[in-house]
Amino acid sequence: MRDIMGATRAVTVAAMIGMAGCAELGNLGGLADILGGAGGGAGQQQQGQLTAEVQQVNTRQQSIQIRTQDGQSGAVLYDQNTVVVYQQQQYPVTALEAGDVANFQLQQAANNSLYAARIDVVQSVQDRTGQSGQAGSGQLYQLAGRVGNVDQNRGVFELQTQASGVILVSLPYNPGSAVADRFRRLRTGDSVGVEGHMVAQGRVELTRFL
Repeated sequence: MRDIMGATRAVTVAAMIGMAGCAELGNLGGLADILGGAGGGAGQQQQGQLTAEVQQVNTRQQSIQIRTQDGQSGAVLYDQNTVVVYQQQQYPVTALEAGDVANFQLQQAANNSLYAARIDVVQSVQDRTGQSGQAGSGQLYQLAGRVGNVDQNRGVFELQTQASGVILVSLPYNPGSAVADRFRRLRTGDSVGVEGHMVAQGRVELTRFL
C-alpha cells in the first residue's frame, strides 16, 4: 500500500487532512490551505486530490474516515453524486471497505470541510490481503424477493423483500464470472435469492446468487 500511495502526485499529504486523530469534519481545514495556496481564486471552485486509505464509511453522517501514508487521519464528505470507480466500473460509496486505497478528488464544502466528488480505487483490500475489510464481514445474510430497479453501470439492484422491505444489493469489487453473468441477466420482476454481507442499513454486498 505504501508503494501505491507514495506514487501519487505530490499534494502535501501531511497537511491534507488536519491533525492526526481528528474525526470532526470542521477540523479538516480549507482546500486552499491543503494545496498550499494553489487553489482557485475568489469565485472559483477550489479542487485538489490526495491518495489515502479508507478506514470507515459513516452512512449516517455521509462521511468517509481516511488515513494518509504518514498516519494523518480525518473525514471527507460524500453524497449521492459522489462517484466511486474501480477497474472502470462504478460502485456506490457503501461498497468501499476499510483498507481500500483510493485517489480522492476533493472540493471545498461548507463549514471549511472537504467533499469527495470522485473516488478512484487504486487497490482494494481484497487485492492486497485476499480478505474483506468490512466490519462484520464474517456474517452472511440470505434474502429472497423480487428485483426492482437494476443499475448495470453502478453494479447495484433493488431487492424487494417481504421481511425487510427494499434492500439495495451491490456487486463486490471482483465478482466471479457466474455472479457477474447472473447480474447482467437480471430483469425487473425476477424472483431471486441472494447471499451477502450487510454493509449498512438496507444495503447488502452480494456474495452469490442462491
